[in-house]
Amino acid sequence: MPTPAPPEISLVEAIYSLRAMRRLSPEPVSDQDLRFLVDAATQAPSASNAQHWAFIIVTDAEQRRRLAAIYREVGRAVIRDQALASGRLPPETEKVYRNAMRLVEGMGAVPALIVMAARGHHPADAVQGAAWYGSLFPAVQNLMLAARSRGLGTTLTTLHKLREAEVKAVLGIPDGWETVALIPVGRPRGRFGPVLRTPSEQVTHWDRWGSPRSGSP
Repeated sequence: MPTPAPPEISLVEAIYSLRAMRRLSPEPVSDQDLRFLVDAATQAPSASNAQHWAFIIVTDAEQRRRLAAIYREVGRAVIRDQALASGRLPPETEKVYRNAMRLVEGMGAVPALIVMAARGHHPADAVQGAAWYGSLFPAVQNLMLAARSRGLGTTLTTLHKLREAEVKAVLGIPDGWETVALIPVGRPRGRFGPVLRTPSEQVTHWDRWGSPRSGSP
């Protein structure tokens, strides 16, 4: 029986409980929910309102299998056979990579994948390049927060970029477009927040680097 829709949550609750979900149930996600995620993504700001994005929602089993196979081969080579096999990772980094391998091995069972594509290619110019990504990742964050509001888990992945030509071929993405992120979507096999983050005051500077707010310890 499908999981009932969770009650709506506030934006603040979504922000403070959003986390990368790499263990996802194979239970199908409704087309209505997936359309909502992309619609939320397209409400994000973009430079000059250019909206140079497109979203490919992948629910077909064969298409998901082909993308998962590419992702698995890259993940095993880069994470398992290089990073983890080195034996030189700090404990916290090793933990992150081992969690990432859960998604690498389980991607084929994820019920929906959303690939974000962008028109054009990342500019070499530093300012234009920053603006290019600055007009894309707010949309990804919108999508992930929208998913959280529906009780759906997501995470932003980019490993597929190492085999981008193959991914584009699977999806029929035309020349002149570049993939930016592959976002798995599904019911989480784990809990949302609270998340463990460095206290914001430890990464905040006032007026110049290293200056605390007047009156702060």
